[in-house]
Parts: sequence; structure tokens; C-alpha cells
Amino acid sequence: PIMDLLSTILLWIFGAVGFLGIATLFLPGLIHVSLGVQDLKKKYGAEWAIVTGGSSGIGKCIVEFCCKEGINVIIVAVPEKMLDETTEEMGKRFPNVTVMKVGVDLSRPGFMETVDKATKGKDIQLLFCNAGFMLSGFFADTPIGKSKANAAVNVGCHLELTHEYVNRMRKFSGPRKGAVFFTSSPAWMLPSPTAAMYAGTKAFVTHFGLSLGCELKSEGIDVCIAHPSPVQSRFYDNAGDGAEVNFFKSTAKGPEVLVGAMFACVGRLVLCNQGYFPKVMGIMHKVLDFSCLTEITANVAHTSGSFILAKKEAEKNK
Repeated sequence: PIMDLLSTILLWIFGAVGFLGIATLFLPGLIHVSLGVQDLKKKYGAEWAIVTGGSSGIGKCIVEFCCKEGINVIIVAVPEKMLDETTEEMGKRFPNVTVMKVGVDLSRPGFMETVDKATKGKDIQLLFCNAGFMLSGFFADTPIGKSKANAAVNVGCHLELTHEYVNRMRKFSGPRKGAVFFTSSPAWMLPSPTAAMYAGTKAFVTHFGLSLGCELKSEGIDVCIAHPSPVQSRFYDNAGDGAEVNFFKSTAKGPEVLVGAMFACVGRLVLCNQGYFPKVMGIMHKVLDFSCLTEITANVAHTSGSFILAKKEAEKNK
């Protein structure tokens, strides 16, 4: 009888823990699904937004959402034809707002001087740290200059921009002074051989953003970190052609799905888990500890399509 009682108690404990783990993973997502997109101009009194990587994909969609809400936008992106075309397109589609372009290389020092010049005299209350790209292949086979440039775009520029514009937001009056958005990825939740830089930089972005959000919430500045499911964008241009990448491409949704979730979550949730992929990763973490996932990945990674492809590319380039 005692053993039966102990077994019953343990079953109830494990059942309760499992239920809470799954419930707390899915319940926050109901907020942005049920409450919908917010008017950020009204919520923050926002007149100006900065969007990095705003010339295509997710960034371009963010620019469009802002323009629809009557928010002026400064697009910060690589100085190329696509930036010119996006700026011109948005200006024509939304003549009642101002869309400016700042063409800079975010991987190089000194870009902040150009951005500061463009934002002089403007109250920036929305900052979208969206720029980023993925390097595929083995870290040791990638020129260190490329990896450093990747870290500068995925992490470094966000630090400089956030430090500058959060301090500007702090000077505003009112209960809601502004918001900072980070486009991160749930890729960091699993060891990512052949994408070590991407997973590593996104792990930093997520944890930095979460911690920053806890620092700034009481000051009236919201932080929102987006964990997307696969999105149709230029992201996959340099992601390789492995089976895993092709699967993600096949399940990708339009960027408006992610951006809509971001506009719905900000000020309500710090972490925006959009779509199926963050949920799958979350369940995996409930079932297997991260250390166990690492050991499994270390022992089977060499059998994956992307690993084999990277190995062939490395041998070909020797």
C-alpha cells in the first residue's frame, strides 16, 4: 500500500510538472493570437522608427507595417540598389510619411556616425534591430574576417544602436517611452554544427534582449525578442542546400506573419515565439536536458545532410 501511494504521488508530481511545462510554453502565445496587432504610433506616441536590414524580407515588412500606422521610418541597410528601390517604393505607397535611407556597412566601425547624423533632431521611439545573416560551413574553414563581420552585424551593431537610442528614449516623458525589437532565432536552442556563428550570435541576442527587457520595463521602455519559425526572405541565400535547410524553406511563411506577431507582442510579452519551430524546440527542452541534446548532436551530426555537404565543400576548397 505504501509503495502504491508513493507511486501515485510521484505520478501526480510528474504529471503536474509536465502540464505546467507545456502550458507555460503555449499560453503566452495565445496573447498575440487573441489580441492582435497594436497601433504603435498610438501606444508609444511614436513619430520615428529605425529599421536595420530594412531593404528586404522581414525588415522591409517591418517598414511597411510602420508606414501603414503613420510612423516615419529610417531604413539602415547595405548601400545597394535594393535599398534605393525599397525606399522609393515605400515613399510612393505611403506619401503621408517620410521614408529615409541610410546606406552603411554595419560590419565596419564608424557606421554610428552616419546614423547619428541622419537621426539628428528626430525622436526615435522604435528601434528594430533586424539586420543579420548566416554563414554556412565549418567555423574552422571559414576565414576569420568573415566570422568577425558576421558577429559585427548579428551582434555588434545592435549593441551600439541599442545603447544610443535607449538612452535617448530614457529622456522622453510619459508612461511609455518607446520599444526595442530584436529579430533573433530559436536556432540557438539546439547545437548547430555548420552554423556555429549563427547559433552563437542568436543565443547572445536572445539572452541580451531578455535581460535588457527586465532592466527597462519599469522605465517605460519595452523590449521584444522575436523567435520566428521559417520565413520567406533572403536569409536562405547563404544557408546552403542541406536537407534541413530545404525542409525549413518548404515550411516558410511570409514575413507579414512574423511582423504581425511582433506588433501584437510588444509591451505584452518580452519573448515572441512565433509559429511551430520555437514550440518544437521548447518541447524538446522539456523532454531532454540541453547537455543531453549536445551529446546526442555531437555523436550524430556527421550523418546530417548539411554536415556532409559542408565536408565536401571544405575538401573541394583545400
